[in-house]
Amino acid sequence: MMKLALSVKREVDLSLFSQYLWQQQIAHRVNEAGNEQELWVTADADVEIVTAAYAKFSSGEMTLKRVENAANVAESASSRLARLVWSFMKLPVTLFTIVITVLFYPIAWGIEFNQFGAWFSAMTFVPFELTRAGLVFGSVSEMQARAEYWRLLSPMFIHFSLLHIVFNLLWFWELGRRIESDLGSAELVLIMLATSLCANVMQYVMTGPSLFGGMSGVVFGLLGFTLIWSRMLPARSIAMPDAIYIFMFVFLALGFFGVIDLLQLGSMANGAHLGGLLAGLSLGVAFALLERRNAKRSMR
Repeated sequence: MMKLALSVKREVDLSLFSQYLWQQQIAHRVNEAGNEQELWVTADADVEIVTAAYAKFSSGEMTLKRVENAANVAESASSRLARLVWSFMKLPVTLFTIVITVLFYPIAWGIEFNQFGAWFSAMTFVPFELTRAGLVFGSVSEMQARAEYWRLLSPMFIHFSLLHIVFNLLWFWELGRRIESDLGSAELVLIMLATSLCANVMQYVMTGPSLFGGMSGVVFGLLGFTLIWSRMLPARSIAMPDAIYIFMFVFLALGFFGVIDLLQLGSMANGAHLGGLLAGLSLGVAFALLERRNAKRSMR
């Protein structure tokens, strides 16, 4: 979870100071909150460093210059590379989820030819068997009797085409890294698991036993979370353009009205999208209210 290190007037130019912090490999972000600018850092130890450095900078004791010459540009490029590597290391949940999803991608190969491997049948929401009459699905009670509770979450790792997995993982990277960077790894795990669970259950309730999967339910959940969190806590906004949220609702509506199917762009898991979105919106409210309560306690 990010820590507030500095709060200054909005008209103060923090660009040079921000450049200095990046050169020191101090990850941070600057938000506007009313007439103030707030500088947030990711580590508790960085709060004192930033506070002390800004005191020297604002008093004139420390003079900063913009990077201009070739040597400094090269140094800045290496600093950016180091910062990029360091930022990746601070996103273990986002990166681990992407890696695991990519590793599981081959299990869906061949299903268009009715070739179902053992891994694929183990990761669907309910068990199934391939018979001469076609696919025969089990039930939730059968899944419970076998204690195969991982099936409640495992469909999120099943993707049916290259476009399917690339589209979902690009969105997951964009949203997951923002949430993990701002709120923390444990929080992203909770949001991801809850939205996946609700997405899979909703899809099963709406369509019954079927072959469905993908990270899109989680993506809709993350979008719903960032929407509510950013509206309820504008000072901690996980900045996403409003057009993204408009696209999300339009895409959801097109799916429910069957437009996507008519365009032959694939069968949409509309129930998973709706379930993930509702879970994300709910978690956004809960997290924001908890954050407000903690902020009030810290002010006492």
